[in-house]
Amino acid sequence: GQLAKALLKLSDKRREIVILYFYCGYNDAAIGKLYGCCRSTANYQRLTALKQLRKEMERLEHEEQESDTL
Repeated sequence: GQLAKALLKLSDKRREIVILYFYCGYNDAAIGKLYGCCRSTANYQRLTALKQLRKEMERLEHEEQESDTL
């Protein structure tokens, strides 16, 4: 549930890159080719999306903990 919520906070492009990489088995070179950019740009986009996803998951976890204590 929280992962789905966090994924929805990403931009469409970053969400697609994460899904292509982790669920469809695409590598950075294939993702770059799909989006018309180089491998390193696709890698940067993926890593940036993962950082954003991690922060969002932490925020959601914190909110859940706060609501449990009330």
